[in-house]
Amino acid sequence: MDKVSIILPLYNCEKYVRHTIESVQRQDYQNWELIVMDDASTDKSLDEVYKYAEKDPRIKVYSSVYNRGVAASRNAAIKFATGKYLAFVDADDLWAKNKLSSQIFFMKKHHAGLSHTSFAYLTEDGHVRDRGQIRVDECIDIKRYMKTSQIGMSTVMIDRDQIKYVHFPEDRKLCEDARLWMKYLREGKKFYGLDKTLLLYRVRPNQLSRRKDKMAWAAFKRYMGEKSLSWAERIGCYAAYAKNALRKYEGKSSVDMSYIKDQFNCR
Repeated sequence: MDKVSIILPLYNCEKYVRHTIESVQRQDYQNWELIVMDDASTDKSLDEVYKYAEKDPRIKVYSSVYNRGVAASRNAAIKFATGKYLAFVDADDLWAKNKLSSQIFFMKKHHAGLSHTSFAYLTEDGHVRDRGQIRVDECIDIKRYMKTSQIGMSTVMIDRDQIKYVHFPEDRKLCEDARLWMKYLREGKKFYGLDKTLLLYRVRPNQLSRRKDKMAWAAFKRYMGEKSLSWAERIGCYAAYAKNALRKYEGKSSVDMSYIKDQFNCR
């Protein structure tokens, strides 16, 4: 059974991180290590994590003396990873209990180096939104990704035997994950999507990704600078991205609440 190194960047998330850790511990695939990299939190996040690390040796905790940002935290944590696979989870998101087992089986079936899954939304106070599920395609290239932005950070898994270089750009606070995914896709690599809801993504008002004007502007600059596509393709991809972003929370895809109740520890 191959080991999975789970990367968890932590910054001021004391209210939620214990639920995230518990969703990892509930996995039916148990050969994992959870590498928590604290980014100089000013609340009691570290205290919460240490409560679990003291009882579970698979949880490894590191801390930065000053705040460096989420990309730097992920990169620092990756240096301690010993697993064949890298998986990522943010400190307020929740995994389904069959997340790792399902995704590893899927990746082996498709000989995939990169994979992501479908996900649904969780409110700040822990209620699952019954609509708005994000569905994924079985295989995407750069144009499909630019049109849909379907790769959720906390759903990604990487086979390190196939993908040797994993380093998030540290020069900005927004879209550092998208820039790395686009680098892979630009190189001709494919992301394989498992269309199964294995993540609940928590939406909070103060999240960087909720600053829609900044996100839209960052995406526009990234799309217009994508030299691998023609000008017309860039415009078309951005138009599709903007349309999908506006409709993302409308919720045309309903969520199977009985499945959610069985698979997730929603709190």
